[in-house]
Amino acid sequence: MGTIFIRALILYFVVIFSVRLMGKRQLGELELVITILISNIATLPLEDTAIPLLPGILPILSMVCFEVIISWFSLKSRRLRRVICGSPKIIIRNGQIEQDTMRELRLSIDDLMTALRGNQVFSIEEVQFAIVETTGSVSVYLKKEHQPFTLQDADLHPKTIDPPVTLISDGKLSRNALHSLQKEHSWVAAELQRRKLQEKDVFLLTADRNGICTCIPKQFHEKGGATS
Repeated sequence: MGTIFIRALILYFVVIFSVRLMGKRQLGELELVITILISNIATLPLEDTAIPLLPGILPILSMVCFEVIISWFSLKSRRLRRVICGSPKIIIRNGQIEQDTMRELRLSIDDLMTALRGNQVFSIEEVQFAIVETTGSVSVYLKKEHQPFTLQDADLHPKTIDPPVTLISDGKLSRNALHSLQKEHSWVAAELQRRKLQEKDVFLLTADRNGICTCIPKQFHEKGGATS
């Protein structure tokens, strides 16, 4: 058992080191790599019944424990986070491409343009800052003249309202959603009565704190069966 545990530990750190070595684009998929590795290990005792079940389970539990422990220590230690996940890197600064950083990250100009297009940016000239995050994604901050127009720019200050919540889904009322709106069941009943509906007849009912509702009744076949 001890040998299996040690082999799992070595394999876990080899995977982390390998993914870290491949760069930030693969680093963002580290959890996926670990999940796939665990899945492959789990198939071994299933495919080969000669392998005892306990030795087949131990590597899986070991991998899960290592992942939880490393995540916990990473949460507590910034230095460990940097060792495992690295740190964000600026690849465009003040509108200028940091070519040395691009070479360090092994990012081509095609990779950069793809990442910018993923942020709805099609010209480098529009970018003030671009940062490669530890997940491998690229965050983009546009130059002021290319930023979307906001109500704040027009010196308008509308009241912020929480988004609508789902009160009824497929005929089922959510008590938690009703509580979050600080409404009573009688209020829902009144809204349904105004629409000449019952709870079981509602496919979707959403509402916000102002009491503005959107109601979609269920559709029924001719024989009376509901479609959803």
